[in-house]
Amino acid sequence: MTDEPTLPSGPGFGLTFLYYFCGTALVTTLLAVKTLGIGLDTGLPNQYGLLFGTVGGVLGALINRSSTLNLPISSRKTFKRELDATLAEMGYAEDTEAGLDGILVYQRPFLRQLLSGRIYVLLGDKQAQIGSRANHIRRLKKRLQASGIR
Repeated sequence: MTDEPTLPSGPGFGLTFLYYFCGTALVTTLLAVKTLGIGLDTGLPNQYGLLFGTVGGVLGALINRSSTLNLPISSRKTFKRELDATLAEMGYAEDTEAGLDGILVYQRPFLRQLLSGRIYVLLGDKQAQIGSRANHIRRLKKRLQASGIR
């Protein structure tokens, strides 16, 4: 075993798809039964549930699956300063009480955090690893590129 810290890994595409598929399929099926006035025995509400569940599952998985961004860095201090400024623009602040050994944790205020999750950062000597939801990683990557990092 190594003593090097590793980023927490969240759910990947498959588990995230399953979560959004089940929720969307169930809600769509129940809404179809109530609004169309057709019983479950006809199979039509189930077909709507499968169709919308698949679409909801794919969209949910593409947006909310966990992803990691690896960036080469030349200076930890400079990178952290740029990262702090970029994340502050996105509404994130460092949580100094997170208690993860060697990993920086950024989060939004309580109500906004409920729907957005956290951003985890592991700073190495030559590389930074950033882990969060895929949509946050895409936005962060664009902002860091615009500020001249990478």
